[in-house]
Amino acid sequence: MTLTIGGRAISSVYIVDDEPTARTAYGYSVEELNLRPIPADGPLTDIDQFSESMWNTAQAVICDFMLNARNYAVFNGAQLVAKQYQRQFPAVLCTRWEIAEFPEIRKYRRYIPVLLRPDELDPDSLVHALERCIEEFHGQFQPSRRSWRTLVRIEYVDQERGYVGVIIPGWDPQQGINLLLRDLPVEVQNRIANQKRFHAWVNIGGEANEDLYVEEWELD
Repeated sequence: MTLTIGGRAISSVYIVDDEPTARTAYGYSVEELNLRPIPADGPLTDIDQFSESMWNTAQAVICDFMLNARNYAVFNGAQLVAKQYQRQFPAVLCTRWEIAEFPEIRKYRRYIPVLLRPDELDPDSLVHALERCIEEFHGQFQPSRRSWRTLVRIEYVDQERGYVGVIIPGWDPQQGINLLLRDLPVEVQNRIANQKRFHAWVNIGGEANEDLYVEEWELD
């Protein structure tokens, strides 16, 4: 059977997870939509080659974040989802996470329209996630996903762990988020010890900490 979403015909969905049981479980949600799950058994040694293979075989992908167990993949799921999104290939990141670990995902959050936990994945949430991807391919962004130029205030720099804590007053003047120092533009890294305020583009309509992405930093 083929499912049509936003003019896209979807009949097969890749499932990328280093746990075989998870690949099987996610496949049930795909099968409930009368679509064909394609579990990726690994090892996945080249993201470009795998991305191309996926493009030629399926029309969407569900992917976990941590893929390094048992040498399953040399890349993480956020990288793969972002890469496929940029190719306008519907991709859903389905994974467990803790806010303390989230900076590793946040780098790619601009290109991850929907982030699901495993217990949230079902046929309805999968269809919704694919709809959101395809809407964004057509330039239709939800308010929570649209970015605006706003102030970003540096609260602290943790050189040892490689974290930068920032406050985005336009989103929440009290609650901060962590970014990875290495993900900031080099010019910003060089100034961050002395300059505490920058402007960047942030989706300040995001409802939760894990929704936010920060991009296009400006040097005042």
